[in-house]
Amino acid sequence: MALALSMTLATGACVATAPAVQPASEPVRVLNGGQPFQMWDGAAARKVADTQCGARGVNSSIYDRFDAATGEWVYPEGCA
Repeated sequence: MALALSMTLATGACVATAPAVQPASEPVRVLNGGQPFQMWDGAAARKVADTQCGARGVNSSIYDRFDAATGEWVYPEGCA
């Protein structure tokens, strides 16, 4: 009994701390030289977003999307 209790207490002390989370940057929204992109222009839009973000590039994720109302590609995670 004492061994089981001491093992439980010992393993309970091993708690990992989460890394500091940096605040999210503003979403990056890009157009095709002032004109709307088409939905299938994702690769070209990504190049524009990378250029807009500079050396860091855009932080691409599964949440990237095409906004059909404005013709913009939106990168919600912002610049890397």
